[in-house]
Amino acid sequence: MTSIDAIAATEFCYLTTRGRRTGDPHRIEIWFVGHEGGVYLMSDSDRADWYRNLVADPSVTLEIAGQTRTTTAAPVDAGEAANASVRPAMAAKYQAGYADKLERWSTTAWLVRVEWPDAD
Repeated sequence: MTSIDAIAATEFCYLTTRGRRTGDPHRIEIWFVGHEGGVYLMSDSDRADWYRNLVADPSVTLEIAGQTRTTTAAPVDAGEAANASVRPAMAAKYQAGYADKLERWSTTAWLVRVEWPDAD
């Protein structure tokens, strides 16, 4: 059993969604932050394929540090409390390795929570 806290320092995670038109798996490498037992991702746009796919079908597969979960994902409403913690944490985690400032992105990107259930 691996809690998200134990692997949260991992640089990337891998998200697999189902294509909303084809049903084919669509896998991406993406930045993440662990928070309150879940995994948070951010998208520059609500038009990104992975984002639109999970809105159409919230069943996803998430892999972090060799740990894989079949789980669910959902957009986070702007008024949810997690925004205040997750957005600055995302910028802080990745700013050192990124030339451009992430502050604007971290405040305007679309936020998604992926559940991280305990392993069986």
